[in-house]
Amino acid sequence: MHIKKIEQKKQNLEHILLKTNSDKNILLITIMKLTSQLNFYIQNALLNKNLIDLVNEKYAINNKFVSHNKTLKFFRIKKQKELWIYLTEEQKYQTDSYSRYEKMILQKVAKKNVEFITVGNRAKQFCLEHKFEIIHSYDSTDAPLLANNLAEIIKVLYSENSYDNVHFVINTNKNYNESFNILPIQNLDIHKLAKSDTEQPAENVMEYQIFPNIDDFVNNEISIYLENVIWALIVESSFYNAKNGLVTVNKIIKDIEEMVSKIKKKLLKIKRENEIEELVLLTKNNNSFDSQEGDNNG
Repeated sequence: MHIKKIEQKKQNLEHILLKTNSDKNILLITIMKLTSQLNFYIQNALLNKNLIDLVNEKYAINNKFVSHNKTLKFFRIKKQKELWIYLTEEQKYQTDSYSRYEKMILQKVAKKNVEFITVGNRAKQFCLEHKFEIIHSYDSTDAPLLANNLAEIIKVLYSENSYDNVHFVINTNKNYNESFNILPIQNLDIHKLAKSDTEQPAENVMEYQIFPNIDDFVNNEISIYLENVIWALIVESSFYNAKNGLVTVNKIIKDIEEMVSKIKKKLLKIKRENEIEELVLLTKNNNSFDSQEGDNNG
């Protein structure tokens, strides 16, 4: 390969490297922001749950969002009815992170009456392929007010359709190959997203008066709880997607740096060989010139 073409290839790779490093910096900033958001929503969701649990302990509230009626569950005749929310992100680097979750879903929903809300094209296509009933679908996590809308839809559906459980599926290494339980609240397992099982400080409900009444307070707290839980799961999905992107970008950077290093060595070798050829040629010319001078003097 001509030396100019090799130098052009090196310049092209260095340009790609500059762009890839810029992408890496953007991902690092994104991950920092998402980490902060994730901690915020997880802590708020756990606080909501703890407040509801404390009120339930004091007033023995009867609310199916909080817990199931165990007696009715014991005498169940019909198949379990569940709502599943399946969220998929666009995968830019040709990885397949969702096959294991889809296999899990198929195993878990067998012999159950299930309905789906999908977020993302892959989630929708999966449900269509397996002929699952889709209650509602969103194209992506960029949908405006996604968490708020999901919280409202889930609350209405859970009230009217008598679901036994509500599951939420995202791609994460913190709950590998499993779904998250978000309703009833007693089954919540979002603590898996936290770095540690941080206990929320217990409030002494006995010291407070609840306005306007217990039922309204609990219903309002349930709405806030759902928004916080859903936001936490959406952010975790984006966070894990960004982390996977960072791993891929780091590998690309490493590969490009190795290629640039090899090209630099190759260029150096060619330049040295050219210098040697020039030196040999110069030496031959000098010898030839000296020989001619000797003949002339003779």
